[in-house]
Amino acid sequence: MKGQDAIPAGRDQEMESLYRRVAELEQEGAGLRELNKALRDNEQKYRLIADHSGDCLWTMDLATLRFTYVSPSVMRLYGSTPEETMTQGIDEVMPPHSLEIAMRALEEEMALEATGADPRRTRTIEIEEYRHDRSIVWIENVLSFLRDEQQRPVAILGVSRDVTERRCLGEELRKLAVTDPLTGAFNRRHFMEELLREMGRSNRYAFPFSLIMLDIDHFKAVNDRFGHEMGDRVLEGLVELIRKRLRVSDILARWGGEEFLIMLVNTTLRQAVQLTEALLEGLRTRPFPDVGLLTASFGVTQYRDDESVDALLNRVDDLMYQAKRKGRARMVHDPIQGEDLATS
Repeated sequence: MKGQDAIPAGRDQEMESLYRRVAELEQEGAGLRELNKALRDNEQKYRLIADHSGDCLWTMDLATLRFTYVSPSVMRLYGSTPEETMTQGIDEVMPPHSLEIAMRALEEEMALEATGADPRRTRTIEIEEYRHDRSIVWIENVLSFLRDEQQRPVAILGVSRDVTERRCLGEELRKLAVTDPLTGAFNRRHFMEELLREMGRSNRYAFPFSLIMLDIDHFKAVNDRFGHEMGDRVLEGLVELIRKRLRVSDILARWGGEEFLIMLVNTTLRQAVQLTEALLEGLRTRPFPDVGLLTASFGVTQYRDDESVDALLNRVDDLMYQAKRKGRARMVHDPIQGEDLATS
């Protein structure tokens, strides 16, 4: 099997830049928690501080779950005035799934009260919330209780900050970490993680899954004749063609060079063969721009109970190279229910 292509230097620089920005945003989050603590320690001064803070500070009556104070910076975060916000119920400021998270956190905190937990503790939750125009923002909320003279919780003190940028950067970093930079298919490392997970699931619950390995035939000739840039476009076009046939649950990865692996969950060998036939037909009928028709060789197999990952990958690799030796532009798969090794 071919090795995975090296990650371009620019890719490393991009990831390093994103990591630095995420670290900066996380440091700001630490400052947010310190602000909540300072406000709780100096309750008589919190409104003065809140009126001049870039973060949105608020209090909410614990019995009614209605806002009793909202700082002016709510306009910057949510696009609504303090007065408008204070007329809203908690179910009006966040989507149902976020409301569920918030209420579950509140229930857990109230349960902790009965255990003698630290009354000065804070709870941080990141949830999606509505802006005034009903668009969605990610908000980090650092929450604590305000207490009466008997130290009973009577209100919630919240410090809220827009962390949408941090969430987006985190998602971009995650995507960079698991995808091939050229084609957008998953990379080899991520595929191996998903493969091991699916093997465990199959061993526990007897769910079938199958693998398809394919390699573009005579791809070197494409690069030699049309140039590597055109070769890159061919790889991108192939991934696009394959994705149109896959389900959301299937995993497509660039295994190395012009070689790709597909994992089909809850899929028998017969079903995987049918999909491969469709892919072969798609290649026969879809010319690549400025290049023309290309073919690929396919190997197809189904996972066998308790076999090793090396045995599985070596088998599908061998089947694919059998297709190469038999003349390319075809599929070789394991026998189906007593049939001989099949080629098509």
